[in-house]
Amino acid sequence: MIERSTNSPKSLSQPKNSLPELSETVTRTKPSIPEGIEISKEIELPPNELYITMTPPQNVAILHIYESKNDKYSVWGGHVDKGLPTTKPENKPSLSLARQVENKLDHGLIKSRMKSLSKENVQLRKWLKNLMSKVKNLCLVIADHTDLEIPWEMLELSPEESPRQYVGALITTVRWRKVISINDDYPILEFKTDECCGQAVAYLLEELGGLEAEIEILKQLQGTIYQSSIHSIKNFHIHLQRRDTDCGFVYMSCHGFLENNPEEMALGSKSNKQERLTLQTLGDRPPNLIQKSQGIVFLNACHSAHDQVDPVTRSSYRKGFVEFFLGQGARGVIGTLAAVDSTVATNFARGLIEESLNSSDLSVAEILKKLRFKAVENLGDEPTLEQLKFFINTFMYVYYGSPMTVLRLTRQGE
Repeated sequence: MIERSTNSPKSLSQPKNSLPELSETVTRTKPSIPEGIEISKEIELPPNELYITMTPPQNVAILHIYESKNDKYSVWGGHVDKGLPTTKPENKPSLSLARQVENKLDHGLIKSRMKSLSKENVQLRKWLKNLMSKVKNLCLVIADHTDLEIPWEMLELSPEESPRQYVGALITTVRWRKVISINDDYPILEFKTDECCGQAVAYLLEELGGLEAEIEILKQLQGTIYQSSIHSIKNFHIHLQRRDTDCGFVYMSCHGFLENNPEEMALGSKSNKQERLTLQTLGDRPPNLIQKSQGIVFLNACHSAHDQVDPVTRSSYRKGFVEFFLGQGARGVIGTLAAVDSTVATNFARGLIEESLNSSDLSVAEILKKLRFKAVENLGDEPTLEQLKFFINTFMYVYYGSPMTVLRLTRQGE
C-alpha cells in the first residue's frame, strides 16, 4: 500500500438544502439536550460544549460520545422529539482507525471489528433507525468528546439482518467540536442554507505520484494551482496570507505528519522537511484568505483530521488542523482519520470536485455521503482486497461543518 504518510504516529491518543430555517433561539450557555434525557452521574457534561445557540430543526439529531469514569465511554443522543438516554458506560474499545491502519491490520478485519462494535451498540442503532423511519432527510451531527478515534460513520444499523447499512452512507453526517476562534469566541454550529463560492487555490505535492487526475479536475476550476515541482509550499502559504474575499475552496494534496506536540504537526513533503507547513507556522502567519473568504478547506493528507493535547500546557483543549482552520473562519474542513492510500485519495478528491460541479444543490456533507455509498456498493457480496481497501479508505474522510453548506465550484470559462 502506498500511503500519503509513512510517518508513524508517535502518539495516537488524539482523536438538498432540506433543513428548515430556525426560529427558536436559546441562550448560549444552555446545553443542547432535549428534556427528559437522563445524564449519567459518571459523565461530566460541559455546558453547551458545541455552542449550538438555536434549537436544532426536526431533521437534525446530535450524537455525543463521552468519556466516563474508570476508562469507559457512553453515548447519548439529542433530538427535538425523541432523544437517546445515556447508555450504560462500556469499556473503551481499541478501535482507533489510525492505529489499526498503522499496525497494517487486514481491511476485512477492521470492517469486522466495526461490525462487532455496531452489534453491541443496540440502543444507538435502534434510535437512529427509528429516526430514519420518521424523519425525512435526517442529518446526524457527531460530537466525539473522547480520544477513541472511532470511525462512527462506519457504524452498521443492522449488522446481522441487513449488512452494509452504514450510517455515513445512508445519513447525511457531519462532525463538530468545540473550537476557539481567532477572536477568542467559539464558532457556532448553525443549521441554515449557506454557499461557498468563488476561486479555488490548491497545493499538490508531486512526490506522491499519480496526481494527474487531481491536476486535470483542478485545472477546470477558476483558481490557482501550486505544484511542488514548480512552486515552494511557502508560495502557497504566502497566497493563504492574502486578504482576498472570493476564495471558496482551499485544497492540499500532500503527506501528513503527527509529531510529539500539536505545533509540530505538519503538511507537506516526506523527503524535504523544508517543504512542510507546521501548525505553528500557520499560526504565526495566519491565513487571512480563510478569515476573509470563509470557504471550505480540504486537507487530502494522512491524519489531517487528528488532534492532540499539548503535552506542555496539558490543557484538555485539543489542537489540530481541523481545529485551526475552523478557528480561522472556514465554513467546513474535510480531513482524514488515518493514513490514506494515495490512489484512493486521488479518486476521492476527483469524485468530490466532480460532484460539486455536477450537483450544485448537494451540500458538502451530502456529497461525502454519496461517495461513501458508492464505496459500499462497490464491495459486492464477496469483496476483494482492493474493494475492502477502497471501502476503508473512503470512510477515513470526515467533514466538520454545517450540514447545509454547499460548495459551488465553477469551471474555467463559465
